[in-house]
Amino acid sequence: MSQPIQPFAGPIWPTVCGVETHQGTSSQHPHELVPVEALRSGDPITDVNGGGEHYIVLESKTVGDTCVVLELESKAHDVLRVIEKSFPTGYEVDRSARRVV
Repeated sequence: MSQPIQPFAGPIWPTVCGVETHQGTSSQHPHELVPVEALRSGDPITDVNGGGEHYIVLESKTVGDTCVVLELESKAHDVLRVIEKSFPTGYEVDRSARRVV
């Protein structure tokens, strides 16, 4: 018999919730994990904790002390899109050394 699912006890974020921290690194590409509040326009990033998507930061807005909203450029199926995602303060992403989109 399976165990019942336990409710998430922390705060609920509309786009990022219950994510485990990525601990792995690669000898070919060591991760430079940075908190989202340290990102600047033009930074190429990979969301290693939330699916591995690649983005370019267009704009960063801090909302209070607990949330950062990023306007991001992404490319999927050869189509560029601009999306907005919110993250809890302290959430870490991989800042790439090169443009990934």
